[in-house]
Amino acid sequence: MKKSLFFLILLAFTTPASWAQESWSLNRCIEHARTHSIDIQRGQNALANAKLTEMQSKLAFLPTANINGGYYWNFGLTIDPITNTRQPGSRQTLSTTASGNWTLLSGGRNLYQLQQARMSSVAALYQLEDVKNNTFLNIASAYLQIIVNMQLEEVAQGQLNTSIQSLERTQLLFDNGAISKDNYLQSVAQTKNDEGNLTSARNAVLLSKLQLYQLLQLEDDFEDFTIEMPEVNLSQLSLQDYGRTDLKEEAIRKQPSVRAAEANLQSAEYGVQLANAARYPSLFFLAQLNSNYVQGLPYFTDYVELTTYTLVEDPTTGNILQLPQTVNVPDPNSQIKYTISNQLADNWNQFIGFGFQVPLFNGGQTHAAVQRAKIQENNAALDKQASELAVRQTIERALVDAKNSLALYNAANASAAAAELALNNAQLNFDQGVISAFDLGLSKNQFLAAKSQEIQTKFDYLFKVKVLEFYLFNQITL
Repeated sequence: MKKSLFFLILLAFTTPASWAQESWSLNRCIEHARTHSIDIQRGQNALANAKLTEMQSKLAFLPTANINGGYYWNFGLTIDPITNTRQPGSRQTLSTTASGNWTLLSGGRNLYQLQQARMSSVAALYQLEDVKNNTFLNIASAYLQIIVNMQLEEVAQGQLNTSIQSLERTQLLFDNGAISKDNYLQSVAQTKNDEGNLTSARNAVLLSKLQLYQLLQLEDDFEDFTIEMPEVNLSQLSLQDYGRTDLKEEAIRKQPSVRAAEANLQSAEYGVQLANAARYPSLFFLAQLNSNYVQGLPYFTDYVELTTYTLVEDPTTGNILQLPQTVNVPDPNSQIKYTISNQLADNWNQFIGFGFQVPLFNGGQTHAAVQRAKIQENNAALDKQASELAVRQTIERALVDAKNSLALYNAANASAAAAELALNNAQLNFDQGVISAFDLGLSKNQFLAAKSQEIQTKFDYLFKVKVLEFYLFNQITL
């Protein structure tokens, strides 16, 4: 049961209505449910979530970049991050790092992940359409049930009007002594029975309206809720050539439930490839930039030369030689404050490189993941077959149901016509005093039952033909 069915039913047998009118057409009911149904909103959220997953899969092709760092208070013996020497006492340090990682090769994981996300997004879209169809189906069924009950109410009202007229005539005859009291009481009982039938019919209308009202989740007063009565024409309905195989196969291919199953199958196929990709090596590019700061680190602007001598024994003569060595040492008079910005600028460290990872053994996790993905693929294939089978069986059953409904409607129509003739004849005989009010009541009850059956089979046939036409042609014409 698909959403287009209800738009087409609307075009087929509803009249245009202004949104400002109080009465609700089928189109207005559907459009209201489109924006207010909780199930549809959940389906939309599922689709939005699938779209986010797809977008995230696209961004997985880009490199990652992070900045991290921290400011620390150190107490006692610590390692100076700049000189890498042990330093006693408390101090404050700051470290900052900017790093990047770009996966260049990963066995196609990013590609398979993206394709799987795309298929999952497509499946979510068709699943949303299927949710809409189910929601609209319930609304259309409730809407048509109201129409059936309203027509049954009209029949019950007509029967009551006839009984009231008969009672008035019987009252006059009884007052003049033309009929017995028994006949008069039977006429009274028939009138009360028709009043009860009318009350039951009105209650059925009220309950069917309440069902649609609750499906629409309306907040307006229920007493003001009314629907439009459509014009129904059965003369143009036809089942000719509706059993053709090509029409059925094309209809199966178009259904959202089948397309969603196909997308889920493709997603599962990519899932197998994604799981297999974990068997292959990965290659990635690395880059890093870092710096740090240490509180109280001395900084000198000038350096002076200092000559030192090293005593070395001459191996040939045994004499002690003094070897001079010149080193630059900071000038104590040039010491200035070593600020954070200066230290960070002076302590920059950068590196770039390539890394790789070759999977060898991980406790069978990759193998198990591949096998689970294959099982999921098999389940998705079975779901696709089941979906196609369900649609095919629905079409075949809809065709048989439509033919049976037509036969039932023709029989009910003939029965109602015969019951109406019998009722007219009984009414004439009753007016002439040939039959009693009890016999007239039997004829009325038979007519009411036949007319009710005619109305129910009429709309049942109409609805089943519209369902079948939607499946086969995705359109309905009158």
